[in-house]
Amino acid sequence: MKKFVYLMALLLPLTAAAQTQSGVRASVAADWKIRKGLHLTVEEELRMDGVFKSLDRLQTTIGLEYKVSPYVKLGAGYILINPYNAGNLYFKEPRHRFYVDGMVHYNLNGFNFSLRERVQLTHRTGDFNAYQNTPNLVALKTRLGVSYKGWTYFEPGVFFEVRTQLNAPWGSTSGSLQTKSDGTTYYAYTPSGYTHTYNDRYRGIIRTDIKLGKHHVLRPYVLLDYVSEYEIDTNSEGTRLFSAAYNNYFKVTPGIGYTFKF
Repeated sequence: MKKFVYLMALLLPLTAAAQTQSGVRASVAADWKIRKGLHLTVEEELRMDGVFKSLDRLQTTIGLEYKVSPYVKLGAGYILINPYNAGNLYFKEPRHRFYVDGMVHYNLNGFNFSLRERVQLTHRTGDFNAYQNTPNLVALKTRLGVSYKGWTYFEPGVFFEVRTQLNAPWGSTSGSLQTKSDGTTYYAYTPSGYTHTYNDRYRGIIRTDIKLGKHHVLRPYVLLDYVSEYEIDTNSEGTRLFSAAYNNYFKVTPGIGYTFKF
């Protein structure tokens, strides 16, 4: 019976992923214990569109985590995001992300309950319409989770996360709907800055840590995302609004990560 439970803990994320696939992720990481309670992590992640259809991005993360007490951890880090332009076969404008987070957790009868709050700032580079995209986007991620630590080699867990955009573009329209000579319709538009706050993603996470030895951890997982992105289409001067709507969709992304612990 125990072997069956272990097998299900391993196969559950992969079984869920078989329902729908919108992308695939894989990562390799190294975790250095600098001293008691202080860890440095370096990770390289590859993301694909579809079932290995095309490369979406490469993402490099460097982070520090410090265990303040048996119940509290603090962290900070930097993420280099390199989106890939599949049509032109090159990496386009990189984005730079900085984050700080705090986590509280509590163990009870083998279960670990946790709450993590993360604030992140993403700096966008390259040419873009500043009335459609925020140059320095600030977001808050709130994650609740529970994992089971009572087994020797397996640690399954489920998590729920909400991401809130804190400074998305916003504005107001005036007058009636107008039409350009080419048939394009628009409203007169007045930007009000980066003042729009809303929840743009609700994420469920199913994962299992598989301890292959003292230094090796394998983590298969599935991300279940409901996304609601607010998309604005304006001219480069920010005087005409062509469209503004929430783009809602659901996606399932399987992935696997490997960590070597020093």
